[in-house]
Amino acid sequence: MRPVVDHVPFAVRDLAEANARFERAGLPTTSGGTHGDGTTEMAQVVLPDGSYLELLAPTGEGDPGFWPTALAVGAGPCAWGVQSGSVHNELQRVITHDVRVDGPHRASRSRPDGTHVEWDMGFLGPDDREVLPFLIADRTPRDYRVPDSELYGSPVSGIGWIVIAVRDLNATIEEFHDLFRLPEPKTDVDTRFGELAWFPEQSFVLAEPTDGQVADRLDSIGPGPAAVFLSAEIDRARNRFPLEGARSLFDHRLAFIEEFDGRLGLVSRG
Repeated sequence: MRPVVDHVPFAVRDLAEANARFERAGLPTTSGGTHGDGTTEMAQVVLPDGSYLELLAPTGEGDPGFWPTALAVGAGPCAWGVQSGSVHNELQRVITHDVRVDGPHRASRSRPDGTHVEWDMGFLGPDDREVLPFLIADRTPRDYRVPDSELYGSPVSGIGWIVIAVRDLNATIEEFHDLFRLPEPKTDVDTRFGELAWFPEQSFVLAEPTDGQVADRLDSIGPGPAAVFLSAEIDRARNRFPLEGARSLFDHRLAFIEEFDGRLGLVSRG
């Protein structure tokens, strides 16, 4: 299996405030309702290619079942989900690579319009480590879970890169080699993210930070996504989105979106 990103959970403490912040940044949100256990609610920034950011917040009704540490501090990107034809079958395959698995879990939520949505999920690796993606497969039609995007015709098209903070870059590269049979990655260095490795044509970048905000996040939240970049036409995007912190990585242009403290940005296509 080659990882195809389905969505990125983006942990926030207050959903209404997060919705307003994304709207100010030029990213319209759609209310998605409350999850089946009642502990979290969500909204979506649906992108033209069908991937999305899931703005995820606690409801205050019990302890959140997933990513409670990230939700407690509003950590932003806290995991990443990939599409699976069968969560059960993929978990069986992963087990043969000596990776710890959890699931399948049956999950659901009720949309504000009353539509009931169901899917299966499976998790890879230890509970305190979100480096590997979780798996998701729909039980109800996918368009129940993922509505149409309001960003058609905009400069953004999908999720370009998820930057995943790790403690040991070389060991993690080997882990991805073994699990997904990916080619050798390209390497780069960045003042914010540290040493980097990117598998060409994939939507994730591994980062081993040495100091600064990303290293602090690694210590407090644990290994996992530290930033997400939407694929975009950067020059057109400057007329729509408030951008800052321009840089270049792996010959791609990047810029952060203001108000998100380096956790959300845009990356040039191609």
